[in-house]
Amino acid sequence: MMDGSLQSFFASATQVGLGVAGLLALLTLLAWLRNWPWKFSLVGYTAFTLVLTAGCFALSLGPIFRSRIPGAAPYTTVYDQGAERAVIAVSPDITPEHLILTLKQAASDLASSGRFSTGSPVFTLQARTVIHPEPGVSEPLLLGTLQQPLGKRLRTPEEQQQQQIRLEEEAFARLRKLVQVQAAASPAEGGLEELPLSQS
Repeated sequence: MMDGSLQSFFASATQVGLGVAGLLALLTLLAWLRNWPWKFSLVGYTAFTLVLTAGCFALSLGPIFRSRIPGAAPYTTVYDQGAERAVIAVSPDITPEHLILTLKQAASDLASSGRFSTGSPVFTLQARTVIHPEPGVSEPLLLGTLQQPLGKRLRTPEEQQQQQIRLEEEAFARLRKLVQVQAAASPAEGGLEELPLSQS
């Protein structure tokens, strides 16, 4: 099932659970008034139903599984303090088209409603890689930035129109130039760094 279907399912389960818990609560009250021998069991049944209902309600507030965006490349989160800014690292051979999809995927994964603001109402996500312009020299290179309202998960295409994505064309031009240099020279003379990335 998709995220929306799961949320609808748990919302319906919450309503059913509330109904059952209400009936059990009334039965428990009646059992105590009439001093039935199994009144303590009814207390346990009612409490257990309330716990299950609370769990269903919590699951109805958000998706259980992360949505996957086809074409998004693996990335690693390298900076994130739960505020309005995060930074991810991507492979230097990523294309602009794949970077856009990767930024959207990372925003979907990271831009939760639990983030706090230190003054900005905008969540900023940056993507960077590491290059070696000279032997023994490592340099972080900013490739793109995504911005969207802070504290929101933008799931639908209409909501995602609030995202603003800016790619660094000069950075990609520099990457292409380094690829050409790397193809003409030995790997030991510099070039690109292949990062061991895992999907975050």
